[in-house]
Amino acid sequence: MQRPEQHITDSKGKALLREVFAGLGWAVNPTEEDYGRDFEVEIFRDGKSTGMTFDVQLKSSGEPKYSAGGDFASVSLEMPNARYLALEMRQPILVIQADVAKGRLFWAAPQIDGRLLANIKNESDAESVTNRIPVDNELPGSVEQLITTLGIIHTVLSARWMTNIETRTFVAATSSIEDSDDLSQSLRDKSDALDLMRLQKLTAENRFEEARTGIFAVLSSPQSSVESKFFAIQVEEKNERLAAAAAGLSAADQGKIFGRAAEKMQELTRKGPPALKYFALVFRTAADFHGLVRTDWGLYLNWKIHHAQNDFWWTAELRTERAEIARHLTLKYRQFLRLVRFSERTTFQYVLPVAFLRIVDGAATLINRLEFEGFPEAASHIRDSVFEICKVSAAIAFSVGDEDSLARAVMSAGLLSRDRQAACVLWAFNEVEKIQNETARELARQSLEDQVHRLNGEELPDDRYKAPVERQIYENMAAAHGIDLSDPDDPFAEMVQVGINDLDPTRVLKECEHLFVTISRRGPGLIFYLVAQQLKLPTMGNKIIHCALHDYTGEEWTLDDTFKRFQERFCSKCPDKTPRPIGWQYTPEWQESENQKNKAFLATPMYPTRAPMPPPPPPPPHIWESTAEVESTETLGTS
Repeated sequence: MQRPEQHITDSKGKALLREVFAGLGWAVNPTEEDYGRDFEVEIFRDGKSTGMTFDVQLKSSGEPKYSAGGDFASVSLEMPNARYLALEMRQPILVIQADVAKGRLFWAAPQIDGRLLANIKNESDAESVTNRIPVDNELPGSVEQLITTLGIIHTVLSARWMTNIETRTFVAATSSIEDSDDLSQSLRDKSDALDLMRLQKLTAENRFEEARTGIFAVLSSPQSSVESKFFAIQVEEKNERLAAAAAGLSAADQGKIFGRAAEKMQELTRKGPPALKYFALVFRTAADFHGLVRTDWGLYLNWKIHHAQNDFWWTAELRTERAEIARHLTLKYRQFLRLVRFSERTTFQYVLPVAFLRIVDGAATLINRLEFEGFPEAASHIRDSVFEICKVSAAIAFSVGDEDSLARAVMSAGLLSRDRQAACVLWAFNEVEKIQNETARELARQSLEDQVHRLNGEELPDDRYKAPVERQIYENMAAAHGIDLSDPDDPFAEMVQVGINDLDPTRVLKECEHLFVTISRRGPGLIFYLVAQQLKLPTMGNKIIHCALHDYTGEEWTLDDTFKRFQERFCSKCPDKTPRPIGWQYTPEWQESENQKNKAFLATPMYPTRAPMPPPPPPPPHIWESTAEVESTETLGTS
C-alpha cells in the first residue's frame, strides 16, 4: 500500500525539525494526540537545561506559499485552531513551517502576532485565518531572536492572566453587625485594660524599644486573652515595620515582618474565635501576595538591567522565572478575592477592613510594574479590582463608625494610580472630607497630598520611607534571587551588602580632590563574580583608591577599609590634602570624566603602593660608619 504524499512530507518535516534542534543541543519530545501541540522543545545551553521550554505546531510542505517578495510564507489555520494557539494556550507555542524541498525551517509566534490577533477578533465568523511566518525567522540562524521572543511571550501571557481577573462590586454585609456586638465590645474592653493604645502611641513617637517591651508583656502573659494578644500582634507588626524603615532596612526585610505577623496570627487563632481566625487567613493571604510581588519586582529590575545590556540569555531565563512568579501571584490574588467575597456571608465582616486593605501595598507595586513594562490593560484590571476592595472596606468602616479604617481605605485608594485624575484618586479626595474625626481626616488628607509631592519628585521632611533609589533596586533584586540580606551568616548577603554600601563613594572622595576610586580586577572568587554579574553589582569586588597627585594606590575589599588604611599610610601625613567643596556629591557622570583623566593609571596592573619606612635616626658622633637606608617590604595589600 502506497503512503499518502502528505504523510511523507510530514515525516520529512519532523526529521528536519529534529535535525535543526539537535544541532543546537535542544531536546525535542513529541506530544502524542494533543490538539494543536506536536512537540515540546526544551532549551539546553552548554549541555545543561535552562528550564525554558516551548511547544511547537509543525506545518510541513514541499511547496510553501511564499509571498511575492519572498519575505514570508503563508500558513492557513482553521479558526478554532488559531484561537487555541493565539489566545488559549497558557505556555509559549510556535508555529513552525518546514520547507522540506529546500530543507529550510521558519517560525512564528501566534500569541504575540498583532496581525493574526486582529484577524481572529475581526473575522470571528470565518472558517480559517492566515498566519504569516517571516522568512527572517529561519532556524538555526535566528535562534537568539527565538529565545528573546519566548521571553516576551511569557511576559505577555502573564499580563493576560491578570487581565482575566474578575472585577466585581463587593457587598458590605452590614445587616450582620448587630449580631456581633459582643465580640466588638470584648475587643474594646480588653484593649483598653491592657493599654495597647498607649503602645501604639509609643510606636508613632518612634519609641520602638519601649513599645517592644510593652508588647512582649502582653504576648507572654498567660492572663492575656486571645483577643488582646491578637491586637498586640497588629501593634507589634506596625512597630517593627516602622522601626525597620527608620533603620533603613530594605523593603524585603519589611515584607518579612508582614509575613511573620501573619504566621503569629494564624498560630494564635487555630482554635478561634472565628472572626479573628478569618482575619488571620485574609491577612496571611495578603502577606503571601506581597512577598510574591516583591519577588516579581526584583526580577523585573534585574531583567531590565540585563535587557539594557543585550544579555539575551539572562533576559530570556529571567522572563521565564518571572512568568512563573506572575502565575503564582495571580492565583494568590484570586484566592484573596474569594475570601473577600465569602466574607459577605459571615457575621463578622465588619472586623475585616484592616485585613482587606493590606492587599493594597503589593497591588500598587504590581500595577506600577505592569505600567512600566507596557501592559496598561492588565494594570487597569488589577487597579479596578483593588479599588472595589477599598470601597467595600470604606463602606463597612463607615457603617460601624470606624473612622480609622475609613481613613485607611481612603489613603489606600490614593495609592492605586500615579494619575491624579484617575477614578480611585478622585474618589479618595472626595471621601476624605466625609471623615468626621479631625485627626483621622487630617492624616488621610496629608497622605494624599504627600503622594502628589512624591510623584513630582519632591523630597518630604521626616519621610520614614525615604531611601536611595539605587539601594532599593539592588535590595529588591537580591531578595528576588533568594539572598537574605538580613542573614549575618550568609556570605553572599555580606558581599551584596558591601556592594550596595559602596555604590556611593562620596564619603571617601569628599576628603580630597586628588582621590580617585575604581574597581579592582582582582576579586574574592568565581562564584561571587557570577553573583555580581547576575545582579550587575560590580562594587561587590575589591576597591582601589588612587592618589592622582602622588601616585599612591591602596586596595581592600570594602571601600571603608581601603580608605582607612590608605589614610593612615598617606593622607594623614600629606601636606597637599585638599577637601572637596562642602556639599559635593559623587555622580556617575563625574566617574566617567575621572576615568578619562586616569586612563593611564587604569591601563596599568594597579598594584598597591609599597610604603617605605622613614629613615632611621642619625648615628651617634663616635660611630663613623654610614647606615644604609632600610626599606620595609610591608605593603598596603589585599587582605
